[in-house]
Amino acid sequence: MKFRKKIAALAATLALSFAAPAFATGAQVATLCPDAGVFNELIGGVCWSALFPLRIAGMTWFGGNSGVPNGASSGFMCECGGSWSHLQLPTVGVQIGYWQPTMLMEAVSHPFCSPVLGGVSLQPDSTVGSQWTGSWGGNVGTGVSTGNKNSTFFNVHLWTFPLITMMQLANIPDCNTGYSGMNLMLMSEVFPTWNDDLLSFLASPEELLYDNPIGLLGATEECAQESLGAQPIDDEYWTAGCWGLLYPMVGSNLGGNDPIQASNIDIARMIAMGFRLGFLERTMGNSTLCGPRRTYVLPKAQYRFQILFPNDETNQEPNASVTAPNVSSQPSGGGIPPANYVTPAASNQGTLPQNGGVNIQAPPTQSGECTHWMGQTPFQWGEWDTQPATGGNYVYLVWQWTNCCLGLIGNQGPTG
Repeated sequence: MKFRKKIAALAATLALSFAAPAFATGAQVATLCPDAGVFNELIGGVCWSALFPLRIAGMTWFGGNSGVPNGASSGFMCECGGSWSHLQLPTVGVQIGYWQPTMLMEAVSHPFCSPVLGGVSLQPDSTVGSQWTGSWGGNVGTGVSTGNKNSTFFNVHLWTFPLITMMQLANIPDCNTGYSGMNLMLMSEVFPTWNDDLLSFLASPEELLYDNPIGLLGATEECAQESLGAQPIDDEYWTAGCWGLLYPMVGSNLGGNDPIQASNIDIARMIAMGFRLGFLERTMGNSTLCGPRRTYVLPKAQYRFQILFPNDETNQEPNASVTAPNVSSQPSGGGIPPANYVTPAASNQGTLPQNGGVNIQAPPTQSGECTHWMGQTPFQWGEWDTQPATGGNYVYLVWQWTNCCLGLIGNQGPTG
């Protein structure tokens, strides 16, 4: 009889544990997962000037503030494919290189939150166990505010986003990153190493060489050089300049309570992890003229970043989906702003009039650009872009330098 009672008690305990999983309610998700309004920002919110300069046949065209990466190809002619021994003509053409937006990355404080998709939750519908939400840092799936010890922990989602191809703005044969549309490539919630330093060390044991004061010296050096206008140093592949160390590849940070710096180092770590796992490829340099090449070390100078949410780095108007509500339309006695409301972004274009009679004076943009290098100090491009009451979520558009061979003679098919 006692044995039966113990079995019944154990069964009741298990039933209660599975009946109350750690999933957030719809109201909690709406509060903590705002709509970034990305698809309302594809014209005015994207830094289209970052497309320039172009490099064609070894010459730089059209100026631009983005600059040409130090490791980019600089030759005139190129030859890809074919086989002289098999009497197959190669493709002969000119070398070209340009910046193109290829990825969207969201750093979120609530697991499975996706501001890119309009503030929906990507959490599984299955209630078989609560390990999916667990202790993934930030808000642990219960809607509770982020604890102090995890105040700079972000989960990161990497979306392929070949904007030029998707909008059919240009068609350069054999000169893309292989992405054809918007797809979810990586999400940190499914990596057990993202919130466990020990597992991360077992997966990347080389961090023992860099996650120390000596490694920090490299980060300090790179930060100083980038602050003076230099590009990232690809040879110091363990650092992300002013953002911190790329090791360990986890979502937690010990750099204080600066969400801009923390979200940037976390997206840099996710990109580095993408190279380690073989999801991402090098598209910059002479070796990539005939197609992207696999590498397991992050080529930092291959990327530039633009913050899209909560304030886009173009310093124009706030995102359409997160503008302030009309105060006069609120019920008497005051009202609660919608979950996707944030204080409008300041701009370097002067005073920005807002609904309700509030004007916001714009802070200056120190760099004079609307994209920034990996590791560049946020004080030059967006330290003021953090917004209270938005759940601590950020969306970045990633620009990627792509070198390729524009075929003029011979086989016009794939050259990789």
